[in-house]
Amino acid sequence: MTLIIFILFKVLIYKTIVSRPILHLVPFFFLFIYSGFSFSQTASVDSLKSLLPGKSAQEEVILLNQIATSIRESSQKEALDYSHKADSLAKMLGDLSGQSRALENIGWVYYRQGQWQKSFEYSERAYDLAMQANDQLQAARLMNNMGALYYEQQNFQLAILQFKKGYELATKVNDLATRIRSLNNVALNLVQSNQLDSAMAYARLSIKLNENAGSPYLTSFANRVIGDVYLAKGNYDSAQAIYVRALDMAQTQGVKSFEAGVLHRLGNAYLMAGKLDQAEKLLRYSIDLCGENGFLDELSKSHRYLSQVYEARGNIQEAFFHQSQYLVLNDSLLNKSNRDRLALLQNMFEKNLEESELELLKAQNENQAYRLETSRRYTIFFAITAFLVGILGLRLFFLNKNVRSINADLIAQQQKIEEQNLALENQSGQLLEMNETKNKLFSILGHDLRGPISQVKSVVDLLLAGHLTKEEFTELLLLLNKDIDSVNFTLNNTLKWSMSQMDGFQVNPSTFDLREVVDNSLNLLQASFNEKKLTIFNQMESKVEIFADQDLIEVVVRNILNNAVKFSNDGDAVTIYSDTDDHWAYWCVLDQGVGMNDEQIKILLTDSYSLTKSKPGTKNEKGSGLGLQLAKEFTRKCGGEITIDSHPGHGTKFCVKLPRTESALQAQAVKCEKVFKT
Repeated sequence: MTLIIFILFKVLIYKTIVSRPILHLVPFFFLFIYSGFSFSQTASVDSLKSLLPGKSAQEEVILLNQIATSIRESSQKEALDYSHKADSLAKMLGDLSGQSRALENIGWVYYRQGQWQKSFEYSERAYDLAMQANDQLQAARLMNNMGALYYEQQNFQLAILQFKKGYELATKVNDLATRIRSLNNVALNLVQSNQLDSAMAYARLSIKLNENAGSPYLTSFANRVIGDVYLAKGNYDSAQAIYVRALDMAQTQGVKSFEAGVLHRLGNAYLMAGKLDQAEKLLRYSIDLCGENGFLDELSKSHRYLSQVYEARGNIQEAFFHQSQYLVLNDSLLNKSNRDRLALLQNMFEKNLEESELELLKAQNENQAYRLETSRRYTIFFAITAFLVGILGLRLFFLNKNVRSINADLIAQQQKIEEQNLALENQSGQLLEMNETKNKLFSILGHDLRGPISQVKSVVDLLLAGHLTKEEFTELLLLLNKDIDSVNFTLNNTLKWSMSQMDGFQVNPSTFDLREVVDNSLNLLQASFNEKKLTIFNQMESKVEIFADQDLIEVVVRNILNNAVKFSNDGDAVTIYSDTDDHWAYWCVLDQGVGMNDEQIKILLTDSYSLTKSKPGTKNEKGSGLGLQLAKEFTRKCGGEITIDSHPGHGTKFCVKLPRTESALQAQAVKCEKVFKT
């Protein structure tokens, strides 16, 4: 009774600080929490610990795993200790299911700590043990864990397949909690894939099944997913009602990590609804909570939304401060996430490589054994033929025929082995190329982003220390804005490039007006044109319809125009014009800038991917080197091509050829396929 009064008192105090909350988008932080969590966890764990003395070894394995599962969200170090004890004891007893459960807990703790490579290794071993023991319930749990790792790769389709397999296995063994957990995870990934209606259906099915299970956490998780769907659709009232329900359940359980994830969503929801006072109060509380508990991802989002609140109020100084805090935290988290994701991908690749090598060795051993067995048979045969001279000729004829057949099979197997070796060498080369590209990208980004960000930080530090007047800060603000625009352009290009390198990247062509895309890009770059006093002659047709992916073409147009501005001198002119025929549109940009030589043009237009250091502009403008590479790659993905005509000191002309109809796009795809086969 005392515990219940304390929880209710805590909830009442919180509700006097902030108003009723709602949520925002779904992060991975709360993904796949075990369904047995509740506010009475401590008492349950103490009860389990009290049962350990005097138990048999088999019973001790079960209790150790139960304790580790109960505390792996709240006390990870202690959970690791109990799990390692359970693993050692289960291995000694030959208890495959108990060992699998222990390794699952270890893998989950590493997943929570962001050590995805270790999590993958332990989860894979646990799954193998569960399959050996024919423990389908344990396999179902591990399907959810493996799905979590695919989620971290942002491979949502493969993650959904893992969770659906987990649901099927849990259904076979009639484990309701794991079924509900799997449904919640499917709904979560569907939201990330923007399949909102399907996500709503899975979340509601989870709530319906949970009516009998009665797990408050699973219900609050499903409600949060439903709230995310409403919020994504702009239905703020419904989202608020659902989020309030989910948050009340989370606070009752006393899970600070869940509360932290809810708070920044609430602040953003209030911001979107125009409730700035409530948003400010809630987000400040969130920053304090996240800072105390080290929830960096939630802390960065809280700074971001609070910056937007102050921006809406016109308080630029506070907005700038919180935006800077967000950028620092987000950059740190993003770098760590990219490093961990790359390590996980490399580990999975090495695992597949090891399996291929084992298959190759197995095939070679089988061939050798077959040869030895054949030789033994030949020896016996020739010993017998000494006594059967009369039929030697006939026997040799059939023997020769049999040998030719065997040799043909051996040659075919040898060719297959050589093909496998070649495939392995190609995969190794691709991995080396990926690592080289990654190293180049990190080097370029580190160089191009460190300077502007350091400059912004220095100005902010001087302002906070009182060494700058308001007038001096206003003068510096224009320079800072230019640096921030450069950083923003570099980050946008990097994000587009990263997405294009992921498996499952899709091109979605449609008919749209290229003139409208160009006009929008010119508006975005107007400040750059004005700074260099450039004259823009837009001689395009009033409407130029093309059939391509509009998002990709916007990146192409923006990068080519930005390149023209970057390498133009003060007072130059930039001419834009277009031409069309029945099937193709031709869009060209002509500048009077520094120009390029033939070698530079050849590097830019090469079929292979080439990431090089970007040259500074006429006013030392910086870049990541990704812009023109993205333009080239995205143009080709849309069925078009880029041509460049330039001479040093005499300007550059970029021309982009794009299909106007679906038939033209398909014809270009067939042509490329024939060239590839040739």
